[in-house]
Amino acid sequence: MRLLYLEDDPQIAENIAIVLRNHTFSVDVVSTIDDAYELATEVEYDVLIFDRKIGNQDSAQLIAKLRNEDIGIPILLLTALSQKLEVIAGLNLGADDYLAKPFDSEELLARIRALTRRSRQQPALPILIIGDLQIDTNRHVVTRGGCEIELSPREYSILEYLGQNQGKAVERLDLLAHAWDSSVDIFSNTLDVHIAYLRKKIDVGHQNRLIKTVKGKGYMLCAS
Repeated sequence: MRLLYLEDDPQIAENIAIVLRNHTFSVDVVSTIDDAYELATEVEYDVLIFDRKIGNQDSAQLIAKLRNEDIGIPILLLTALSQKLEVIAGLNLGADDYLAKPFDSEELLARIRALTRRSRQQPALPILIIGDLQIDTNRHVVTRGGCEIELSPREYSILEYLGQNQGKAVERLDLLAHAWDSSVDIFSNTLDVHIAYLRKKIDVGHQNRLIKTVKGKGYMLCAS
């Protein structure tokens, strides 16, 4: 899952980005409204996270601009403003949810997951089932045949995205875009290496191999 995070305080941005990356999210961090606008209109993000005040600018105006251009990516507005009218103004301009500072990291993660479920119209407790493989997208727990499988954050992110598209061939660039941030080298073999690790953990020891290579396309997760 790929996020765009707009925050002009370098220390806050780094701290939040570490939390998000440790929970399998890929994060692009920007510090200006112009950079946020450029990426939000060019990259297919799952959620946009905007701090309300960026220097002497207000990201609520960026939200309005994106919505006027039919950019429908869910937006979470982070705000230190306590005035109810300021919060309402941000929501009225197109934000989907807000979180008041200071906030707990677990609440931030829960809000992000809720926004992605809402945008994909997923059930309240989404458990992806592919044969005897289960992916609990709330708890980030993966089991096969009832046995829990320990995955790295990157491995989980790849597997979850394949699971969300189960039965469909997912292109390599699409996987890279959703499981890595903008620093990834698309010409490297990093995706193939991670897929190899996943196959060892998911498929080795099982007669039915779930992770399949689609020649000339990418990868697919399916039970048949």
